[in-house]
Amino acid sequence: MKLKNEIEYVFRILNYLSLQDKDRIVTSAEIAENENIPHLFSIRVLKKMEKKGLLKIFKGANGGYKLNKEPKDITLRDAVETIEDEIIIKDRSCVVGQTSCSIIFGALEKVENNFLTNLEKVNFQELTCPHVSLKIEEEIK
Repeated sequence: MKLKNEIEYVFRILNYLSLQDKDRIVTSAEIAENENIPHLFSIRVLKKMEKKGLLKIFKGANGGYKLNKEPKDITLRDAVETIEDEIIIKDRSCVVGQTSCSIIFGALEKVENNFLTNLEKVNFQELTCPHVSLKIEEEIK
C-alpha cells in the first residue's frame, strides 16, 4: 500500500502545527517552506483539513492556521480520513456462491479492522514526543 502524497502532507502539517505554541497562528507559506510542500498544494490540503475540523483558518493580514483540537485528540486515522473519506481495503462485493471470495474478503475485513484500530491508537501528541517510538511500537503489536 502506498500513501498518497496528500496524506503524507497532512501528516507533516499536523506534526508541524503540533510542535507550535497552541495559540500561535502559522502562515501557509511558513508551513510549506518548513515542511517542503509546494505552497499552492499546501493551501489545498490545509483547506481540506479545516473542512474536516482539524484546523482553524484565520483570514486577513495576520491570518494563518492553527490546530482546532489538541494534538492528543488527533489520530493518524483522522489525518488519513482528511483525504480518504473511507478507509477500505477492498469492496466486499462477491458473486453469490463463491466460497473462496467470501473467505478472502473475511480475512481482508479482519486486516482492515486491525489497520483502522492501529491508526486510532497513535495521536499527534505522541508523535511529537522524543520517547514515543517505543510506546507506539508496543501499542500496535
